[in-house]
Amino acid sequence: MPFQLILKIIIALYKQKKFIAKYLTSDLITFRKSDTSLSEKDFIKIKSYYGLAITGILGTSICLLRGKKMSFKERYTSTFQASITGLVDDYYDEQGMTEERMQTFFLQPKNVIPKNDAERLGINLYLKSLKYISNFSELEPYLTDVNKAQAESVAQYNSEITFSTLKALTLFKGGSSFSYFRTAYKNKVLDKEAEMFYLLGGITQLGNDIFDVYKDRENNVSTLLTTCTSINDVKDIFTLWLTQIKALLLGLGYPDKNKEEFWNLYYLGVFSRCFTCLEQLEKLEIENQFKLSQYTRKELICDLEKWSTFKRALCFYKEGRL
Repeated sequence: MPFQLILKIIIALYKQKKFIAKYLTSDLITFRKSDTSLSEKDFIKIKSYYGLAITGILGTSICLLRGKKMSFKERYTSTFQASITGLVDDYYDEQGMTEERMQTFFLQPKNVIPKNDAERLGINLYLKSLKYISNFSELEPYLTDVNKAQAESVAQYNSEITFSTLKALTLFKGGSSFSYFRTAYKNKVLDKEAEMFYLLGGITQLGNDIFDVYKDRENNVSTLLTTCTSINDVKDIFTLWLTQIKALLLGLGYPDKNKEEFWNLYYLGVFSRCFTCLEQLEKLEIENQFKLSQYTRKELICDLEKWSTFKRALCFYKEGRL
């Protein structure tokens, strides 16, 4: 068992939890008794999901790849970049945000008059993410792509959206986000590295959809998982993107040891979990058909806290590590 790697992930998440407690929690306290635009799930997503995993797992992986520890300014920027991710999702999915208004939010935040506490909190967190950005103009194309992807994702509430369109949207949504998150780290982006991180974002977005299949079914959100007729269709896309990411990674001009550490940490932390969930979903198929409407919540939710599930994730990791 990869005890050292598991320990590295635990330590990375512990450091990030401490950082969130010290530098982010105070920004949330004043919004605890807010209007109805914020709920407890928003604070959980900020502190225990996006703010924790994006910096703790992705950020740690980036630092392993370059062979240099995360600086305070990088962790600060990354944490606040990550903290608004769930809020922006909700602006579009639940609050009727338009692409034009969100573009003003990103490019001219001080000119935005917040409509509610969710927007006030988002602007507060976003402005903090800019604190150590020396050249804002370099961020603009990344922010524009993130916004465009969010606006296009509204189409996922259209039940007639095609599988190929969902594939492109999944890649665009995840890829644009990861390209933006990479800007928090100040080492030079090497040739083909931007392409790799774009694909990494796409496959991570697909991973989120794999784990959210029950929630998306209940909310009538179309994803590759909720519209596929066979889990194999999704697994083929996941495997193809994974193969492409690996090829790009191996071609980067970083030391082999750094590339190995990057790949193995992200594989154990993300990819192996996705394969475990896909395997669980594939076993539900009836006559080689994935019939989503017929499955229970328990059948669709992959519980990685179960020892048997965790063991399967470790098996997938051992098959895929460098």
